[in-house]
Amino acid sequence: MDALLFSGALLCYLTVAGTRLVDPAEPPAWLPRALDLALGLGLLSHLGGIVAMWTASSEPPIRAAGGSVAVIAIVIGVGALFVRPRDGKGVLAGVHVALVAVLLGISLLLPRTVAHEAAPALATVWLPVHAFSLFVGISSFALAFGVSIVYLWVRRRLKSKQLVGLDRLPSLDSLDQLNTRCVVVGFLALTLGVAAGGLWALTKETPPTGLGEAVWATLIAWGWYAAAVLVRVVGGWRGRLAAHFSVMGFVGMLVSLGGILILNQGWHG
Repeated sequence: MDALLFSGALLCYLTVAGTRLVDPAEPPAWLPRALDLALGLGLLSHLGGIVAMWTASSEPPIRAAGGSVAVIAIVIGVGALFVRPRDGKGVLAGVHVALVAVLLGISLLLPRTVAHEAAPALATVWLPVHAFSLFVGISSFALAFGVSIVYLWVRRRLKSKQLVGLDRLPSLDSLDQLNTRCVVVGFLALTLGVAAGGLWALTKETPPTGLGEAVWATLIAWGWYAAAVLVRVVGGWRGRLAAHFSVMGFVGMLVSLGGILILNQGWHG
């Protein structure tokens, strides 16, 4: 059931992303509302798939690699509804929805249930806070990645004097501001997630004696984005440098955490 719902969501996402990225010069008046409706239907179907997966396995989907990626994808999709510059006509939304479609497609190729026994439930609030904060942080960095890709594309077109159609794209200033907001929100969420993870570890009957691969990858990502926030506030970095920082940070985090998810079939082996 979850695969069917995810497939329906994927179809909606691909329709929205393809239409948004083409961005016709004079779209019919009904098209933007139809695309918003398609995105809403995709998110509902996506959420239904996550609920169905949770119900079938009787354990949170974030324990498995496929479930984790599916949850991250829907958080990015919801975030894309709020990360919309006032100028521009949907190209940025197309990039973000395309990213959601790619991640959801990847989740369908990964195990959506864990092979080993579920860990005993812990009567602590720190585990859900840890998981929720990390997912919000990763999703915010994904949104910053999409914003940065569009920023670099618009900037390249301006430098090469390719001005046709630029009036349908967001301005560099609005994209730079969005990038800053996404990075700051992601950094704050990741900080809370790391802190909550430490408190959760302390509540275990046998606290860990070392840091696992996922913890190291998260701390490295935290350090990278801490530097990104610092150079923005103190060094005044803006524009191209900030965009490259966001792109490289998210790609590095995607490769490291993705590798851990695939090898461990979950966040922690």
